[in-house]
Amino acid sequence: MSKKRNANVELLRLLSMLMVTMLHALGKGELLVSLTGETPVNGWIAWALEALSIGAVNIFMLISGYFLVQSEYKWKRVAELVCQVLFYTVGAFLVFFLAGWTTGEEKDVYHLLHYLLPIHMDVYWFITTYLVIYLALPVLAAGVKNVPQKQLKAVILGLMVYECFFKSLLPVALETDSKGYSVLWYFITFLLGAYFRLYGFHFLNTVGRGFGAYALGSALIFLEEFLLDSFHAQTGRLSEILRINTNYNHLFVVLASVGIFSAFLHMAPRGERMGKVICAISPYALGIYLLQENVTLRYRWQKSFGLVGALQDPTGLFLGKLFAAVIVMAVAGLLVDALRALLFRGVFRK
Repeated sequence: MSKKRNANVELLRLLSMLMVTMLHALGKGELLVSLTGETPVNGWIAWALEALSIGAVNIFMLISGYFLVQSEYKWKRVAELVCQVLFYTVGAFLVFFLAGWTTGEEKDVYHLLHYLLPIHMDVYWFITTYLVIYLALPVLAAGVKNVPQKQLKAVILGLMVYECFFKSLLPVALETDSKGYSVLWYFITFLLGAYFRLYGFHFLNTVGRGFGAYALGSALIFLEEFLLDSFHAQTGRLSEILRINTNYNHLFVVLASVGIFSAFLHMAPRGERMGKVICAISPYALGIYLLQENVTLRYRWQKSFGLVGALQDPTGLFLGKLFAAVIVMAVAGLLVDALRALLFRGVFRK
């Protein structure tokens, strides 16, 4: 397995899932308060971690574009992905139902459809978007590989201007802005990942430059949050664009995610033993997201770790709770998905 995979990229895949878990811990744990003079120290720390982690979803799609542009299209992969999602939605519902933890609302027809038709009910918005991209893969990959480099670069730049430039600079909310939750945005990040694979980015051709771009993007995200919150606190204006700096299609977020992706691409190869370990674990990375964002769990696990209200805790205790939650949920996701893969191998073999 390690011979077929780039261990550095697979390590980044795992790291991106840790970053996603951090985002869910911070956001759904109600830890992202307005940055003003009265913000507790833990609030500033929470926003620093948010800025460092917000590029995670872009990273995952960059990795997908990087690999998929040269991969073989397989209908089996579509079936496997749908079955993988159903394992988490139906499986989690059954566990919670048998344990008596489901509410009456979760048993009505509308909510039951979220468990039975998770793709179309947009339970996991990223999976729904990814599946659409994958279904179009033969056309996308053929187009990318057959378009001259200059034209491909022009297409990507044009789409970036349309999707990112104006929304990042204008002090208004645009009606066409999806905040990075659309198929269009992940079509663009797919193209970016594919371009990295085919041609590379010459201005990000070293580890130092990559991490420099990541650090700069993260710092700008944090700074813009502080400026927007401060301005809004003093004037009451710009409420419609608060948190715009954490949209996946914001230029600062793109800079951070492209930077760290480039840095990992240019790292020295992992040792053979470490590479094998990383590549053995990484196929289960998606399970981290699927477990914690399940309908039955997405707003519950943060409370179980005591994150809600933790901003008032001593900083050491706050960080302990936060990182314990992230690590435990990530490890749980890997283990559950490893179990799922084992069960699937047995079922599909028969």
